[in-house]
Amino acid sequence: MKTHSHPTSAPKVAVLMPEEVRSRIFSAQVEDALSAFAQPVFVSDEDLASGAFAAALTDVTAVITGWLSPKLSQVVAPRGEVAFVSHAAGSVKLLDVETALVDGHIRVSHAAPQIALAVAEFTLTQILAHLRLQGQQDAGLRGTLGWAEMRKDLLGQLLAEQTVGLVGLGYVGRLVLDRLRPFGCKVAVYDPFISAEEADRLSVTLMELDALFAGCAVVSLHAANLPATTGMIKGRYLQAMADGSLLVNTARAGLLEPGALVAELQGGRIFAAIDTFDIEPLPDDDPLRRMPNVYLSPHCAGHTRESYLRQGLSAVEEVRRYFAGEPLQQEIRREKAAALA
Repeated sequence: MKTHSHPTSAPKVAVLMPEEVRSRIFSAQVEDALSAFAQPVFVSDEDLASGAFAAALTDVTAVITGWLSPKLSQVVAPRGEVAFVSHAAGSVKLLDVETALVDGHIRVSHAAPQIALAVAEFTLTQILAHLRLQGQQDAGLRGTLGWAEMRKDLLGQLLAEQTVGLVGLGYVGRLVLDRLRPFGCKVAVYDPFISAEEADRLSVTLMELDALFAGCAVVSLHAANLPATTGMIKGRYLQAMADGSLLVNTARAGLLEPGALVAELQGGRIFAAIDTFDIEPLPDDDPLRRMPNVYLSPHCAGHTRESYLRQGLSAVEEVRRYFAGEPLQQEIRREKAAALA
C-alpha cells in the first residue's frame, strides 16, 4: 500500500482497484486530480484479494472502486466508516452495496455516463459497417472477387432510409439516438418508462417488441439486465426480423431467451453484432465463432483510451463534490437501487 504526503486536514480516500484495473483508469492525471484535495490510499492487490483491505479504511469515509473491486458490504456505514462510494465504472451490482444504499447508510455514484458515450459510438460503427458491407468489401479486395463484380454486386444500404429500433432508452440508448439523428433515419423505441409525450418530444415512435423487431432493419439492445428483463427478447421476435436485418447487442447476453439467437443465426438469414456473451471469454468452440453472419467483439464497446481517463476523472470529481457538499452529478438515487443494472 502506498500513501501520499498531504496536510493532515485533507480527507483520506481509498482506491480499491487491483493494479490491472488501476493502471488503465487511474492515470497520473487522475491521481494528481485526487491528490489536489485528498490523501489517496492505494490498497495492494494482496489486501484486496484477502479481504484485509478493511484495515486500510480507518478514517476513510470515501472510496473509489472499479472493475474487479471487492464487495463492500462489510465496510460501509454503519458497520464501517465508508459513507460514499465513487464507482469508476458502470454497474455497482458486484460491490454488494444495494442494501446499504436503500437504507440510507451510504451514497453511491458511478461513471456509467462516461462509458455510455463509447458504447454509443461503437453501436453506430457496427450499424454503418454492416449496412455498407465493410467486411465483405475488404474480404473481396483481398480475395478473388473482381473489381467490377464487387462494385456491381456488393451494394450497401443507406442508413438514412432505414428504421432503427432501440430497445431501452437509458444512458446508452439516448446517446445512440442522438448519433442517429444526423443520418435522417426513422427511430422506433421500446421502453415501458417512456411516455407518449416524451416520445413525441424525442421524435421517435413507441412500439411493442413484436412490432419493433418485425418493422426495423436494425435493432439495437440497450436495456438493463434485470430480473424483469432476463430473456425478454424471445425467439419469435428474432424470427420476425426481415432477411438481412441486423441485431446489435452491446448490453447483456441475458436479455435474450437462452439459445434463441444462435438458433436463428444458424439459418444465415439475419446478422448480429455481439459484444456480450453468456460465457466470457467466449469459448473457442462456441458456434458463434464460425458464423459468417456474426460480427464479434470481446465485450469492449465501452472501452477506449479516452473513456478510461473520463471514468477516472469523473470518479475523482464526484469525491471532490462529496467532500465539498456540492450536488453529485452521477449519483445513484436510493429509489433507483432496486433497478440497478
